[in-house]
Amino acid sequence: MKKLFLTALLLFSTCSASAMSLREAADIAVANNPALQRTKREIDSAQQGVKIARGQKGVSVSISGSADVNKTEGAEESESVSSRISGSIPLYSGRRLESAIESAEIGVDIAQLNFYQSIDDLVYQVATAYVNALENRATAQVDIETRNNLAEHEKNIEVLYSAGAKAKIDWLRATVETSNADQTVARSQTDYEVSLTQLATLMSLDAGSDIDVEDFYINSGLGDIECYLRNAEENRNDLKADALRIDQGETQVTSAKSGWLPEVSAGVGTGFSARSNKWDPTSDASAGVSASWNIFDSKVTRARVDEAEIEVERLKLAMQSDVESVREDVITAYKNLRSAIVRVSTTQKAVELAEEERYIATERYRAGEGILLDVLDSEVALSTAKKNHVSARYDVIRYHFQLRHAMGKTLDR
Repeated sequence: MKKLFLTALLLFSTCSASAMSLREAADIAVANNPALQRTKREIDSAQQGVKIARGQKGVSVSISGSADVNKTEGAEESESVSSRISGSIPLYSGRRLESAIESAEIGVDIAQLNFYQSIDDLVYQVATAYVNALENRATAQVDIETRNNLAEHEKNIEVLYSAGAKAKIDWLRATVETSNADQTVARSQTDYEVSLTQLATLMSLDAGSDIDVEDFYINSGLGDIECYLRNAEENRNDLKADALRIDQGETQVTSAKSGWLPEVSAGVGTGFSARSNKWDPTSDASAGVSASWNIFDSKVTRARVDEAEIEVERLKLAMQSDVESVREDVITAYKNLRSAIVRVSTTQKAVELAEEERYIATERYRAGEGILLDVLDSEVALSTAKKNHVSARYDVIRYHFQLRHAMGKTLDR
């Protein structure tokens, strides 16, 4: 029995680990995950793109200057200097510049949506790992309980064998079954510890971090699947990003069509110049409006427009494919959850029946009316029934989160 107590102590000791809730684990993962931080930098990059696009529509100023020395045979050497400052601003670009600004602003929104989707994906991974840890711990508890029951049988049979009431083969078989149960407990404990390591890795903590999970249960019901499908299509950040990419593609079409339209800009300038024979500087100033119109470009603009329109069609097809994929995710999660809910009630009934069977088999054996095999079989049946119930209970939680992730919101954040 000392070995059993040591195993239980190793599995459930919380002397240095403090249990954390799923939300706390998710918050830590979001705060620490390096891949998520890289995704966030894409927003910063997209915002710089907006500044660049807006700058193309603003005033530009340039300064130029020169100094020359001229020497002609038979003439004196002459020197000259000049400088000029000029500014220009685009007045009309056929919406090319406006489209670039709009496209860059949409790019910021897309980057933000990608970031939010990455957060939800990470939270879903954490939720799955968290539930896996809970299930592994509950399974280990069942294995320890089964080992306790077998050890108790072994102890009772040993007493009966010593008194000559039972055959040695019964005591040997009971001892072997207890030893086998020890191996099962060791494996289930390892599974639990490994699941905690996986959870710690998702939280960007050291793999050897001493953490513990807090048990909970979701009494999840099912609503109308069409409602879930509508919520997914409305709330999924990746689908919203797909729609914005189509809008962004439309701006590229507009930008390409600007090649058929004129461009107009206004400019002003001033400067001075002087020569060595006078060294009296003279200044000048200018202002004007200029326009250019490429009336023939060997169908280059036509090709650019066609390319942009084809890209828009491709983006629409991509979004359609993504919508179908999301619908499949929702339907799959819905069916999984529906099955798990049914399994909870049926496995609970199986546990009750298995406990009754174990009681009858044990009492019959004690009374000398049954055989040890019936007792051992009843212990196996009870352990299997309890593990099935554990699996069903945590599948309800697991598929609840799977359904929420398919709808675009794993946790209410």
